[in-house]
Amino acid sequence: MSFPSFTKIYHHKSYPSIDPSRSELSVKEKTVIVSGAGDGSIGATVAMSFARAGARKLALMGRTEQSLQTTKDNIVQAFPDAQILVATTDISKAESVGTAAHHIRASLGAWDVFAHCAAVAPDPVNIAGADEDDWWHTFEINARFSSHFAKHFLPKCRPNATYIGTNAAACHIAASRMPKSSAYSASKIAAAKLDEYLAHENPQLRVFTLHPGVVKSKMSRRFLGDDGPPGFVFDDAELSANFMVWLVSSEAEYLRGRYLWCNWDVEELIARKAEIEANPFLFTLTLGGWPFQ
Repeated sequence: MSFPSFTKIYHHKSYPSIDPSRSELSVKEKTVIVSGAGDGSIGATVAMSFARAGARKLALMGRTEQSLQTTKDNIVQAFPDAQILVATTDISKAESVGTAAHHIRASLGAWDVFAHCAAVAPDPVNIAGADEDDWWHTFEINARFSSHFAKHFLPKCRPNATYIGTNAAACHIAASRMPKSSAYSASKIAAAKLDEYLAHENPQLRVFTLHPGVVKSKMSRRFLGDDGPPGFVFDDAELSANFMVWLVSSEAEYLRGRYLWCNWDVEELIARKAEIEANPFLFTLTLGGWPFQ
């Protein structure tokens, strides 16, 4: 099983161009916030990649304090000089998000990078058979956070800050190929569109939407089982984490406001910069073929 790709090279693992140790990708003086950063998550790997890129002020958001503490301990073990703040947060609740935003601002100062990695996927079920509250809760987690972010975190960022919304290839896959996933897929489409609005309404904010690859996790097992279909290759979490570090750099400036896949080769993307800039609809949510010629 393979996915269509904009670039000829399709990565499953990290590679030198997005290595956080590159001096061009340094975030040494930046304050980084990562949501969904519990131990074993993509967010935990993202936080570690930013620490490797030089970030020494990081805030970790998630539902479980113990899991966040484990992520913190792992980063501090590797980087003893890092200042890591744990912020237990229910991202579906405005009050909880507001409290976390205030606590982070008071402790670490204004933020420069927000990597939003928190998400939820309910058990696979048809729309008619789903528990309505559980089905809608998926939207409260995956889509509603955009509103909470705009109200509580956006006023606390530094100029030219970067927001990365972790999304999913489910946005692009037909229902027939990903059945019983209506809440997850539709909420991710909504989240991607809300990222577009964040970018349009806040031109000072660098916004990117990212498919983080297909990483082995509790969530992926719900759709693909333990090993996926025959021939399927899972992606390393480090690939998406390091791609996010690259997005913060000036090398990715021309991709602001776009929906990207971490699997795409950044050297090829850079080589096709003029082509990408010439098409404002490329890598955005649109109706295929519209506007019609």
